[in-house]
Amino acid sequence: MASEAATALARVEGGRLATASTAAHRVSASLARVEVFQKLAAAEPHWRALEQHGVLTAYQRFDWVAAWQRNSGAELAITPLIVIGFDRARAPLFLWPLAECPRARYRVGRFLGGKHANFNFGPWRRGLEFGADELAFALDSLRAAVPGLDALELLNQPESWDGMPNPLLILPHQPSPSDGFRLSLAARGAEVLARSYSSGTRARLRTKERKLKAIPGYRYLRASTAAEVDRYLAAFLKQKAERFAAQGIENAFARPGTAAFLREACLHGLAAGKPVLELHVLDTDEGMLALFGGVTDGRRFSGMINSIALGEPARHSPGLILLNHLVADCAERGMQMFDLGVGEAHYKAMLCEETEPLFDSFIPVSPRGRLIAPVLAARARLKHTIKRSSLLWALAQRVRRFF
Repeated sequence: MASEAATALARVEGGRLATASTAAHRVSASLARVEVFQKLAAAEPHWRALEQHGVLTAYQRFDWVAAWQRNSGAELAITPLIVIGFDRARAPLFLWPLAECPRARYRVGRFLGGKHANFNFGPWRRGLEFGADELAFALDSLRAAVPGLDALELLNQPESWDGMPNPLLILPHQPSPSDGFRLSLAARGAEVLARSYSSGTRARLRTKERKLKAIPGYRYLRASTAAEVDRYLAAFLKQKAERFAAQGIENAFARPGTAAFLREACLHGLAAGKPVLELHVLDTDEGMLALFGGVTDGRRFSGMINSIALGEPARHSPGLILLNHLVADCAERGMQMFDLGVGEAHYKAMLCEETEPLFDSFIPVSPRGRLIAPVLAARARLKHTIKRSSLLWALAQRVRRFF
């Protein structure tokens, strides 16, 4: 990708690192300019414009990303690098919600949201033609605006979303270590569950739920007040801490900024009945049995966090029973798709009919990045090999527990 494809202005304007438009013959008639923003507020109007009619996951919606950046991102000293392409009328065509993640010896750009974002796609204008020339222009603009950036590590990208092929498939890529798991909801809740489970499994789950119903105050609900959010998040964090401790795994939810991010995401939009992060729970007067939280754009529910209580209630599969209620609720609300995020688990394979193929790209941006990107790619390939082998994965889990 020739660096002369873009002429750098590299001036800072209210949080924007602007780059000039390139020669007309280098890009399509639609893409006229690419700019890089370092402040969410500066990018927000263009971001929200793309949200209106563009293609994106709920993890790339502005409110979700802003909540993450204000809390987890700020704790990690993350600097946004939001790449936006514009047409000649200065209407946005695409937005890459990237961030610079500081490291001791090199600088890498990744998607905002970190591991909390199960999928990374968009926002893109639907139907946008995006080829090698447009890609070269965007990357050269990023390189010119942020000259110290070494590489891009773009993880967990779906091959398509909402009927649109991923334009970034033209980048060199490799399969992600794990896939996603999804379930079509084009039916009523009971019909969806009948498609996923055998009659014997459904009967066993009904028997287990009857035992849970014997606990005083047993109920399924979706958090709708700030008091409920605070109560259920506190129970969730306690349950996750107990389970991680039992498994000998570092508690990722204890990291600085994480609890505050989850709380803000749950409260934002709650009064209007549209929280950024929905909490669904099985509750009792004696304590919360299970929680499942996810994000939605009204058409698809994407699972993000979950927990179950340890002890006697865990014998009666409260997590699976909660999922049954959640799937039925999403289907009754008219959603078309449901997913359980990324990562292997028996309950995901049991409930979901399809896998969501994901890919990663490791792109050098600087001369030093030509050494860094292959190392990052090799590490991801090793993780892919381990996670796709039941023997190696079991060994890796034992080693992790030991240390």
